[in-house]
Amino acid sequence: MTLLNLEDRVAGGVGFRIVDRLTDPEGDANADWLGVAEDCVLWMDGAAPVNAGRTRSDYPSDAAWLVRRFVDHFLANVGPAWRTRELVIDIQGRLAVEYEALGSADDVVRTDLPFACFGAARLVDDTLEITSAGDCVLLYETDEGKLARFGHSAVSSLEQQAVRALRETKARTGASHGEALQATIPHILDNQAQRNRRFGYDVVEPITDLAIDLERVLMPARPGRRMLAMSDGFYRAVDTYHLFTDEQLFEAAFDSGLSDILARLRDAEANDPEASAHPRLKLQDDATAVAFVVETG
Repeated sequence: MTLLNLEDRVAGGVGFRIVDRLTDPEGDANADWLGVAEDCVLWMDGAAPVNAGRTRSDYPSDAAWLVRRFVDHFLANVGPAWRTRELVIDIQGRLAVEYEALGSADDVVRTDLPFACFGAARLVDDTLEITSAGDCVLLYETDEGKLARFGHSAVSSLEQQAVRALRETKARTGASHGEALQATIPHILDNQAQRNRRFGYDVVEPITDLAIDLERVLMPARPGRRMLAMSDGFYRAVDTYHLFTDEQLFEAAFDSGLSDILARLRDAEANDPEASAHPRLKLQDDATAVAFVVETG
């Protein structure tokens, strides 16, 4: 594939058409978030540190605050003049200032920060750029008409290590899911400590001059190219509950819609209240997805 200088191009006659989108649950408690513009689709999955104490923001978690403020800044500034990575770094600096301003003299000292996985699709003229940091998932059609998955992160493998520790605790002690999860917290903390470290994984954080790396691919902005972006909570329909293959999930998103997929996912969660049949850390996770297509103007 020939790499084009995306940011030096001028936006042309192609854009994104949103076929379907959802965030669940609705409301401020959801730490997933979406941003949509004619030439940009942005999806995020926020996370709060374990035992981080009370929040600084007015949201139930500072992760929910982070993803909303990040999307606001991104959509307000994205354009051909900005390289995606440089824009992400710039926004992190702005949010560091905003987050610090949320504190007060009697605020609990914070030893950790909220963070978020990130994914974006951008159109500039006849070029499509896809970027990612963390474990958000994008399925897209290749020029050959096949389905490809974009995004690789150490987050998934680290979480599976924690899930194995959880299962071992349950098997050894007969503990409930909640009790075993408490025993697994040291593993989770170790995993979170790997973020934005060499050979760890990159995520968005409200830190000034934090030069994170993004996975990146460029391809032609071919009209009709379909894409399905989602948080890991929605992708559980594939990798945790095994309700769909990638191909089945993709076609279902465009045929029957995202709400139908979500309903099946929530049923699978409800029918496995102790995570016995489908081992996982969170019994229920926030779920966000957006199905969209490249169109000519």
